[in-house]
Amino acid sequence: MTDASSHRNKIAALLLVVAPLGVVLGLGLGRDPSAVEADRPLIHRKSDYVGSMQCSICHPDQHESWARTFHSTMTQRPEPGRVRGDFGAGPQFFLGKSARLGTDGQRFWMEIPAGSEGPRRAEVALLVGSHRYQQYFERVERKGGFVYRRLPMLWHIEEKRWKHMSEVFLSPDQDNWHGQDAIWNENCIFCHNTGPKPGFVNYSASPRNEDKSFDSKVGELGIACEACHGPGRAHVEAMDSPTARYQAHLGTGQDLRIVNPAKLEKAEAAAICGQCHGQRVPKAIESIPLWLDSGPSFRPGDKLEAHVIPLQADTRLPGDRVRIDLRFWADGTPRLSAYEYQGVTTSACYQKGAMHCGSCHTMHKGSVHGNLTQPMRGNAACLQCHEEIGRDLRVHTRHEVAGSGSQCMECHMPRIVYGVLEIHRSHKIEIPDPARDAAAGRPNACTLCHLDKSPVWAARQRNELWNMKGSLPTRRRDRAPIDLADGIASLQAGDALQRVVYAKAFARKNGALPPKAKGFLRAHLLAMLNDAYPSLRFHAKKSLIALEKEFPVGLMSSLMAFDPSWTQGTLLEDMARRKQASLALIREFSDKAQGHLDRPGAGLLLDEKLLLDLPRVIALLRLQSKHVISIGE
Repeated sequence: MTDASSHRNKIAALLLVVAPLGVVLGLGLGRDPSAVEADRPLIHRKSDYVGSMQCSICHPDQHESWARTFHSTMTQRPEPGRVRGDFGAGPQFFLGKSARLGTDGQRFWMEIPAGSEGPRRAEVALLVGSHRYQQYFERVERKGGFVYRRLPMLWHIEEKRWKHMSEVFLSPDQDNWHGQDAIWNENCIFCHNTGPKPGFVNYSASPRNEDKSFDSKVGELGIACEACHGPGRAHVEAMDSPTARYQAHLGTGQDLRIVNPAKLEKAEAAAICGQCHGQRVPKAIESIPLWLDSGPSFRPGDKLEAHVIPLQADTRLPGDRVRIDLRFWADGTPRLSAYEYQGVTTSACYQKGAMHCGSCHTMHKGSVHGNLTQPMRGNAACLQCHEEIGRDLRVHTRHEVAGSGSQCMECHMPRIVYGVLEIHRSHKIEIPDPARDAAAGRPNACTLCHLDKSPVWAARQRNELWNMKGSLPTRRRDRAPIDLADGIASLQAGDALQRVVYAKAFARKNGALPPKAKGFLRAHLLAMLNDAYPSLRFHAKKSLIALEKEFPVGLMSSLMAFDPSWTQGTLLEDMARRKQASLALIREFSDKAQGHLDRPGAGLLLDEKLLLDLPRVIALLRLQSKHVISIGE
């Protein structure tokens, strides 16, 4: 041990001994901040939870690294500096009506349509989210309790603009200002907070949404220390004496009475993330009333399946009000975020190996975007176990080492999962199989890169390059021609989730196509600007802008002016406006792109002027009507 490291250890040990002294001195000068937080509305601290402020006394570095994460700001009070939305913006229109925003610098509110009675003012009482978008909830007092009800407008952080809730979920256009209303107390409270106790007051009466009432409490707003390490009161009491703290620092002495996820077996370690990143129901359905009163029984250190049943494609809930199967591809692979646990635990790397969530992710190191260190964003994540592959990467991948075809995650964890208006990596680690994926109606890792190729081509390449004997695809779930480019067929004929995955993939910079060969991608994306799903129109426009930046043809100003939302008039009026605007963009693209972009090859449904083969495209579009879906989050 060096003199410097020995000196640091002595200082750390001294801090462990004297840290509580600072608390005592602080109490002499004013109220303990932990006690102040414990007395605030919504907080319960009379049992096992102590709050992250208490943890920071002895663990300042860990507290600081956690406080930078989006977990820490998942649920917040609407205090200045925490509200991301621009409440000084002008009216926000939807269906020809408007929401008017306002603030006095301390309070924030929305004036929203309320039927025949005209607009009403709703004061923001709670914030949910701080990464991709932020949602706003009002507090409504009811008999015996209250609810936090979601307001219809959210703030999209990347775009720095307001959006109606209907624009971000994977649902078709709907003619309803309040179609995405939700109650925080029976939904968001479970995964966006620590130690949730929903406190359903009148569950036995089976009330309608407008009559439900709760007396909700949480150990802490947001996802804090005790969500992963377990309730901390026993640990605080065990570490009360300087001797106990010093012994703990040396690795000797009594049980710390706290959970360290890094020291758990893989099932218990994965369960900590799975309690939120794995949608689930109580193991005994009759326990639902208990859940909605006192909250989940799972605590860090437990096996998750001892308490819950993680949802799968064949799960059936009482009443079947929610189509759980829509949240999975037809082969059972999760395709919606918050099902990462199901992906991990059905992977061979977990079932036959030692991998779990903590093998790659960490809350206290690296970037807050994904809670990953830089090496874990690349092949180092997989080469932890597959060292022999790393010794000669090209032998395994059959692709250039510097290309995306030699990036493990591009092939084995492709981006095929939708959530919070973004496309994420699948957490089911698997070998690409074009025949399987075509039959299941899901995007294939090979054709997400080789966007001009068919599933049949991909299967032949797979069999030849890796000496496999897999069958060639003979059918697609969406019923499009099997020899058509997978990207085109999926974008035009697939269900909404297929379409949005490929709309995002069309803009990838590390794919197999050079920029000048992407004209056919742009032409097909332009057709998607008239799609019935606002979230797909959003990604189509975003990808078109990315392609224009990569290789300009003079379309940027028109793309920026195109509004994928429908806001100013009725649904039919906005559909007509959008149709005219998208047709104008298609004609402008054809005029400006000729001579700059490569002529499309055969089978890409375009002529030499980069205009769509409309009869064949329309035939594909008609297939969409066979699988209309609507998926909330």
